Amino acid sequence: MSASNPSPAAYLLISHGSRDPRPAQATEKLAQLVRSRLESTPSGVPYPPQPWGRRSRLPSRPAEPRSVLQTRRNSPVKVTLPWAHPPLVGTACLEAGSLPLHQQILEFGQRIYAAGGRSLGIVPLFLLPGRHVLEDVPEAVRQAQRLLPQVSLQLCPHLGSHPDLSTLVQQKLQVAAADTWLLLAHGSRKPEANTSIQWLAQSLGGTLAYWAGDPNLETQVIQLIQKGVQRMVILPYFLFTGTTTDGIIRRTEELAERFPSIDFRLLPPLGPSLELAQLVVDLALNLRPSLPNSSALPLKRAALRHQPRASSLVS
Repeated sequence: MSASNPSPAAYLLISHGSRDPRPAQATEKLAQLVRSRLESTPSGVPYPPQPWGRRSRLPSRPAEPRSVLQTRRNSPVKVTLPWAHPPLVGTACLEAGSLPLHQQILEFGQRIYAAGGRSLGIVPLFLLPGRHVLEDVPEAVRQAQRLLPQVSLQLCPHLGSHPDLSTLVQQKLQVAAADTWLLLAHGSRKPEANTSIQWLAQSLGGTLAYWAGDPNLETQVIQLIQKGVQRMVILPYFLFTGTTTDGIIRRTEELAERFPSIDFRLLPPLGPSLELAQLVVDLALNLRPSLPNSSALPLKRAALRHQPRASSLVS
């Protein structure tokens, strides 16, 4: 593409996938928010994502966005170049999709190519660097790249690697009054993959529990009660409402029945938001170096159902 007619920017958000329709609806909503944030972000970003398999160290501070200088006498004015085309943002899922992930990437890439695009940034919406991030998604990208050599597939860092994710978690916790709080993460079979979530809980002064591992929620709750905790907040470290968060609601209700003197407050998962969308944009445009290696609602005996905000290609 010539400089006068640059190719459109395109990004694909990869989620885990579920037979429950709510996570897909939330992912579509997030994709819309990402597109909105991209449109308000300077198009001349300094460090585009690297093609899959290539690793590079980012400078400690990103350079200024590309700009042109307009001179009025001796007073230069910096003007950021706008996007030549509206950014294209799509979604795909690793599991429970109608097609394997590499075919979803291939189909979206073909649509981008037909629209004049020659590169596609792929952002894995995963919080932990487990098998999906380290093996499954990269393999799907490799397969799609072999089938679509005319489009450069660029694998971005996964969502959980963003250093500002801790700020988003902290903001959710600030609305909750409690003696302590629990961060409930899914957990990974790879011990090294849990390092980031352990660091997050420790840095914010919380207690970590795993939904699919040890120490689990019940174990950590009992230990906190034995220490004299009367009010505790539980934050599910999951992206969206779905089958797993329904299970967390039921488990917390059971604990509330078992320990009626304890005030449990269960927060909703992170959910699609402008703040989360900005983190995705940062990773898509490589504007932040990745990490190395809502209101609180009382929960006693009544279930909390957090309805997702409903919202392929978002353009």
